[in-house]
Amino acid sequence: MSPNYVLALLNSKLLFWRLRSISNKFRGGWITCTKQYVETLPIYNIDVTDPIEKDRHDKIVLLVDKMLSLNKRLPELKTDHEKTAIQRQIDATDQQIDQLVYELYGLTDEEIRIVEEARP
Repeated sequence: MSPNYVLALLNSKLLFWRLRSISNKFRGGWITCTKQYVETLPIYNIDVTDPIEKDRHDKIVLLVDKMLSLNKRLPELKTDHEKTAIQRQIDATDQQIDQLVYELYGLTDEEIRIVEEARP
């Protein structure tokens, strides 16, 4: 398993929704992200012998690489137009990662709706 695969899971809407549901909440919407809570998150273990799972893993890793590259470029940009264009690419990449994570965990449309509509 690639570290970027785990990074994608930990930053996905699904696992962050789960973390918010189990951790302490503070004023202002802050939550506790300590080992006690993070270690209970269900990290999906990829079966690398299954071509479909391996393909999902590889797609997720490529998207994380893209996301990291885009975020690295963002502070270097000068114009608002450039920043907006990169931010749109970041948002689209984030949505693609979330969709692959939903597929990985086998979420139904109703379950996805619950996660997507949850307040941060």
